[in-house]
Order: sequence, then structure tokens, then C-alpha cells
Amino acid sequence: MSTSNWQNISYNIDLVKKLDPKSILDIGVGFGRWGILFREFLEVWGDNNISGKWKRRVDGVEIFPDYIKPYHKYFYDSIFIEDALGFIKKTRNRYDLINCGDVIEHFDKKKAVELINLCLERSDYLLINIPVGDNWEQGAVHNNEYERHRSRWSKSDFTIYNNCLIKEFKDIELRDFLVVLISNGKIDLKKAYGKYFNVKNVMKNKLGLEKLVAKIEKK
Repeated sequence: MSTSNWQNISYNIDLVKKLDPKSILDIGVGFGRWGILFREFLEVWGDNNISGKWKRRVDGVEIFPDYIKPYHKYFYDSIFIEDALGFIKKTRNRYDLINCGDVIEHFDKKKAVELINLCLERSDYLLINIPVGDNWEQGAVHNNEYERHRSRWSKSDFTIYNNCLIKEFKDIELRDFLVVLISNGKIDLKKAYGKYFNVKNVMKNKLGLEKLVAKIEKK
């Protein structure tokens, strides 16, 4: 499909805002959700830039040309209509962040792993959204054979990466999917961002702030 689950959107945006990338490659553009949201929350929200003259670079790769509409050109600097693995192999571009929103499962496992490793060579951070476990069979959609799910994944496929954050979600049918952030950089993701995205700590910080505000108001 040209779209995907919504349960992970706020987490992804929180994470990307913390990373604050100046250049992004969105693999599997589809409807354009991620490119649009990255623009909105990194520039319109983040920099109060409503001019359309963007300060950050957001490129996209999409293998199915029928998904690309005129509005995509407003949010993306460039969209490359080709196979993602082929593009990553030949591109000389380097990005702060590469985003794979429900993309990896559309490749055979061997090619998918190759894509992941090449993305990590071409970027500081790789953000993956992916269904895991059973019950995720999918064939062609909109006469697009590239929508077929060709590989099955589990959490253990990503724990092999030393520097990663993994967050588990369930879709509307209670099927499991993951958001995985991987980096080959020097920053330890778990130390830098793991605590921030721990729900208990977020609630603890929120309650602490509320107590502080109440204390101030009493004075």
C-alpha cells in the first residue's frame, strides 16, 4: 500500500526531532507521509518556516511511479523513481538520516540485509518501521507487485546491531510491528535517547513538572 500504520507516528516524530537531521532520504515514499511530517515538524514547527523555501534536504526513493503526485514535489527536494537497493548502491549522496517506513519486508531477506547495511554506510542514522511475526502476508496492491511481502522478520533480526533502539507497537488488528533506530555513529543511542523514550520516565518527568508548577503557584 502507499500508506501504513499510524500507531507509531508520534514516537517517530519525537525521535526524529531529537535527532534533528539536516538531510533525510525517505525510502519508499508512497503517499508521502514521512516526507510531509518531517517537513512539518522539523521546519514548519521547528524553524517556523512556512515559506516553502526549505532549509533541510529531504529526498525520496519510490519504485512505483503511479504513487507520485504533484504535491510530492513541494515536500521533497528530489524523488528518484527506481529500486531502493540499486539507488543506495550507486548514490554518492550521504544523509544524516535514512528512513525506511514499511519497506524492508518487501525485499527478499538477503537483499533486505544488504540494503540495511548499505544504508548504514550512507547515513548516520537508519530508522526502520517493520511488521514482525506471522499474519503479515500481503500480495500485490493497486497492480503493484512491489507491495508483496517477501520476507518475515522478528525482533532478534535487529538486536544483532550493537547500537540500536527498538520500540514495539501493535496495529489495529493487534499484530506486532517495530520501530528500529540503528546507528554506526559514536553516540550511544540507548544512553542518549533510550531513557527519554521510556514511558515510565516520560510520565515521571511529567508528574515532576506538574508538582513544580503547583509549588510555584502556591507561592
